[in-house]
Amino acid sequence: MELLSQHIIRGAKHDDSARDPPPRCHPETRVQLIARITAWFEGQASLELLLWITGPAGVGKSAVVQTVAEYLVKSHRLGASVFLSRPNKRDNPHGVFITIAYQLATRIEAYRDYIVERLRLDPDLLNGDLQAQFTTFIVEPFVEKKIGAGGKRWGILLDGLDELQGTDAQCEIIRLIISFAHEHPNAPLVWIIASRPESQISNVFEDDELRGTYWSEYIPIDSTEACADVERFLRSSFETTKKKFRHCVSSDWPSKTDFLKLTAAASGLFIYAEVAMQFIRDSGHADPVARFKVLLSVIDCSNAVPSEENPFLHLDALYHQILSSIPSTMWPTTKQLLGVAIY
Repeated sequence: MELLSQHIIRGAKHDDSARDPPPRCHPETRVQLIARITAWFEGQASLELLLWITGPAGVGKSAVVQTVAEYLVKSHRLGASVFLSRPNKRDNPHGVFITIAYQLATRIEAYRDYIVERLRLDPDLLNGDLQAQFTTFIVEPFVEKKIGAGGKRWGILLDGLDELQGTDAQCEIIRLIISFAHEHPNAPLVWIIASRPESQISNVFEDDELRGTYWSEYIPIDSTEACADVERFLRSSFETTKKKFRHCVSSDWPSKTDFLKLTAAASGLFIYAEVAMQFIRDSGHADPVARFKVLLSVIDCSNAVPSEENPFLHLDALYHQILSSIPSTMWPTTKQLLGVAIY
């Protein structure tokens, strides 16, 4: 296990401290979507053992996968969770299946014994290509050795596939998982992949030969459900903010007009709603009323409505406001921090 742990993607587990606090669905949001996913997982009489969750950046895919992971933990059916992130350097494709194997080994004793023995005999298995790794850590134990056969199914969650280095590696991982799920329906593994609908990824999933072998959930930005969920999140966040700053915020704040202006700007985009609330309740200013007025002025100055072509219109404007407010003396440090975050 120690040898295996040396090759995993650090900080990728759903409950790893590197991701604390992780994105998760706000209470009473994404209820219908989560219900569909859990019902799919529970009803595994179906032939679809792979779910692709897709949608634009910022719609909350990672929060959905995090919520599903926590659901599976409670029922002792989470096999592995891998949350990829390019900015956080969790993007090495050759660590994906090793990370999955390590987590499975911590939960399934027979699998752990098998993998430990295989690596004792041939430690170089860890240096194999993606196909070789998948054969060693997935196909051989669960198909040839039938580990876990007839027992409960384990969920394997892979979030942010589009964050991996190399589009070829992204596509190969998808093909390996799709083929396995389709060809070995009796294996005790259920897969969930979440990603943006990047062209190379969509092309693989939309291949005529693969259609019907998986189930997909597209999370749009401005669906009725998404807009209602964002509004629910904002109402709850304002209530929390009023409690935190009760000494300077009136009970009737914000006004209905101002609140509706914010929800319209969010247009069902969770990332905008979250950044907006962080901006409003910034403890460095400790004046949420004034901060909200600034935010409303930014919305007014944008003078446009988010569209499918530019869904991040108001988010871009808010980030521009944040960056513009940085004192010139702090810009050298800011550039260094941004450089570290991006590269």
